[in-house]
Amino acid sequence: MSKKSGTKGLIAEEALHIYFLSTGHFSVLNVPFNYKNYDVTDIDLWLYIKASSVSRERTCVDVKRKRTPQAMERVLWTKGLREVLGVERAIVATTDNRKETRDFGEANGVAVLHGDFLQRVIDNISPTDRITEQKLLSVLNTPCVVDSNVEWRRWYRSLKAILINRLNFDGCNTFLLAIKLLLEEYLATGKSSEIPLRLLYVTISYFLINLDYVSRNVAALKSDARQDFMTDGFRFGDAGRGRTVEIVEMAQHLIAESGKADLFSKSELGNEFERQVADYPAEILAEHFAKSESLKQLFELARRLEAHAYSCVLLQPQYCQSDEKSIIGLLCDFLGVDRRELI
Repeated sequence: MSKKSGTKGLIAEEALHIYFLSTGHFSVLNVPFNYKNYDVTDIDLWLYIKASSVSRERTCVDVKRKRTPQAMERVLWTKGLREVLGVERAIVATTDNRKETRDFGEANGVAVLHGDFLQRVIDNISPTDRITEQKLLSVLNTPCVVDSNVEWRRWYRSLKAILINRLNFDGCNTFLLAIKLLLEEYLATGKSSEIPLRLLYVTISYFLINLDYVSRNVAALKSDARQDFMTDGFRFGDAGRGRTVEIVEMAQHLIAESGKADLFSKSELGNEFERQVADYPAEILAEHFAKSESLKQLFELARRLEAHAYSCVLLQPQYCQSDEKSIIGLLCDFLGVDRRELI
């Protein structure tokens, strides 16, 4: 791809990103799709919206702003991508204006945003109070203080990939580990670096979107049932307590068969497991997010925190709205960080 066409493509992607944000979606640019450690492709735009209390809609968007876009091929490719990803919708945005292309897309369950529409979106996007994705990436060039192995750009891409590969409790728990690193980095840099703060806001927004998706099937349950569901999820991941106990019991059995019980007995392994389970404060999160009001706020809170991450004027945590500070404080409490240091 030439520099010129690459620049045109980036402009189109950013314009559509802002457009979909304005329509109430949660939108993420350039989400990597990986399979068994192989980079398969990047999703130009990944969209998420809360359609109702029990339904969510995810969309993959393919953007091609080329002189010869080969739009019908892109429809086929995007249809296959939708099926592989398991998302509800697929969209192709193209410079092609042919009615036949739109008809072909409709026949294959892919919405086609034609050339005239795409150009209007690009022309009508006025300067905003947001930095672009490319600007954010250009900022991520300072070494991590807390962990020298972290390269921020690669690390940020790996977080995006979770939205495709692990939109479940395993993903939630990975985001929690990332949030802990960012809180520690923000404090370690004397609260002067914009990198950990921008990434903190966007990672919390991803965590909330992930949790919103996970909780869609339990919204109608009573609060105590939702709390039990979330406690198990935060504590044991997507497999749940039952599978985790099975693994511990299998390990106990292998220890007994190996004749090495004197090194670490079956009972000691079981006791250690129970101690670690008891020490993990999953109830802190579960009690808060099991509340009906908290569940209702997840999507909009995620959108607001994402906006903070990309704001031209970066807001310090102590100046966030009260419900935003409440989430940040809750995560600090759960992760063992003094909330008074931030808010």
